[in-house]
Amino acid sequence: MMRLSDYVVKFFEKKNIDTIFQVSGGGSIFLGDALYKAKKIKYIAHHHEQAASFAAEGYARSKNDVGCCFVTTGPGGTNTVTGISSAWIDSIPVIFIAGQAFLNQTIKKTKKRQIGVQEINIIDIVKPITKFSIMITDPNSINFYLEKAYAICKSGRPGPVFIDIPADMQNAQIDEKKILNHTYKIPKTSYSIEEKLNKIIKKLKQSKRPLIHLGHGVKLSNAKNLAKKFFNKYKIPFVVTWNADDLISSEHKMYFGKPGQFGDRGSNFIVQNCDFYLSIGTRLPYMVTGYNPKDFASKAKFKAMVDIDSHELKKNDLKIDLKVKSDANYFLTKLFDKLKKYNSDSDWIAYCTNVRKKYPILIDKMINEKKYVNSYYFVDTLSKLSKKNDSIITDMGFSFTTSHQALEIKGNQKFYTNSGHAPMGWGLCAAIGAYYAEKKSKSNIICLTGDGGFQMNIQELATIMHNKIPMKIFIFNNGGYLTIKQTQILGFDGRIMGADKTSGLSFPNYKAIANAHGMIYKKIINHRNLKEDVNKILQLKKTVICELIMSPNEEQIPKAVNRRDPATGKSMPAKLEDMYPFLSKDELSSNNLD
Repeated sequence: MMRLSDYVVKFFEKKNIDTIFQVSGGGSIFLGDALYKAKKIKYIAHHHEQAASFAAEGYARSKNDVGCCFVTTGPGGTNTVTGISSAWIDSIPVIFIAGQAFLNQTIKKTKKRQIGVQEINIIDIVKPITKFSIMITDPNSINFYLEKAYAICKSGRPGPVFIDIPADMQNAQIDEKKILNHTYKIPKTSYSIEEKLNKIIKKLKQSKRPLIHLGHGVKLSNAKNLAKKFFNKYKIPFVVTWNADDLISSEHKMYFGKPGQFGDRGSNFIVQNCDFYLSIGTRLPYMVTGYNPKDFASKAKFKAMVDIDSHELKKNDLKIDLKVKSDANYFLTKLFDKLKKYNSDSDWIAYCTNVRKKYPILIDKMINEKKYVNSYYFVDTLSKLSKKNDSIITDMGFSFTTSHQALEIKGNQKFYTNSGHAPMGWGLCAAIGAYYAEKKSKSNIICLTGDGGFQMNIQELATIMHNKIPMKIFIFNNGGYLTIKQTQILGFDGRIMGADKTSGLSFPNYKAIANAHGMIYKKIINHRNLKEDVNKILQLKKTVICELIMSPNEEQIPKAVNRRDPATGKSMPAKLEDMYPFLSKDELSSNNLD
């Protein structure tokens, strides 16, 4: 006989999960005790459940495998909701285990608002943002539901699952021999793509300007090496989504950037001028397509979309000629085997190369900034100085957009953020998870965060300090929520509210914060010694907080914004290739083919 909570931990040990991120609580006390006794699992004690959930996601992203988070009942569960929804939207497999009041005190049993301490019906709250959620009401069902949750969170389009375990269920004695026969297997999925694949290959060979758009699904399906092999053999230009930033090195000859509203101007021209467009493993959200999705890849005579989720394929805001339901790995494997021989027209490759060189992200005014640290120049500097195995994790706002625009991926670098839900405060916590996923590596864990995002989970500095995590934290200090402030200036006649010091938002002394946590502090105010200082920080084996003083008025450029119709005065979304700062009509036209 053994305690159910001990069985839960033993289950994760058998699944080779070596780290669990948690916050202790009365409702999960038996689960916590089981974690304490675990021989093969390290637990990381956080100060907030949201932080623990973000860390579990960071761990899962870095490993490309399952992450795990333990929390208590009531507010413990509800505090994870942002983390669950982040994993849900970006398709990250995380298992959430929550404590609960005694079974006979739960809303499920009493139908009352509350009887048990901190009890709430968490299952109905998380059901819309999980692939599977269940409360354990029979101790002997634990293996079945653990196996089911584990299988479901990894299968198909991955995502979070949630298991709620009442305290008396946690402490229940179970006979391991009697429950081991409870297994759960995901039915094997088969894809019928032969006919559609033949059509795609036919259209590809007929094209003169083909483009393949790789998304996060390629990474999730463990097709990273296959994608490299494919583009090494077949000289076809490709672009990536933000969640697939680190899929293939930016140094690859067929890599041509990241299109989108905050993409690079060159890759947007490439997308808009291709005559064959194929997306694999991306849901093509507005951040990628712009707010005129029907005009996306507007000159493509043939557009195909490959996705594992049929709901994404059913979207009617995109003009797609052929929709293929398939796992990205399966599709790429079949395409690789069947294509046999193909290379793009040299004129098209030359166009792609030239248009990206013509419009670099880093421009003279960024380089020549005298008073402040320009965020694009900093990211470019970091890109050059970072090692080929470093992991770089970004938060939201400027640290998110400028990093994803300006960073060039080299070697086996990992580089990611939560681009779908995009919660502020994500980066610092996800970097903790990444550290434990990569702890045997000699690479740096680098966190890029804004002053706003840093405040959201600043309490986790204590977690970093306690565990002696040698993280490099770069704070983009631009005096507040600059992205919001710029929106308020442009769209609301300059009425700034809750975005900077003048409108109700202040920030702490970061040197004092670093000192309080026993961390090294560095402040960089301009470009004078930027390279030397960043290089020294990256060489240190200790935790560093580096405050980067940036302009409170720095522009995010290029970006897709609305254009005002001079005839009607109406503001309308500009075409994806027509990014701000706007080009002249002649220059815009000169980059368009046909």
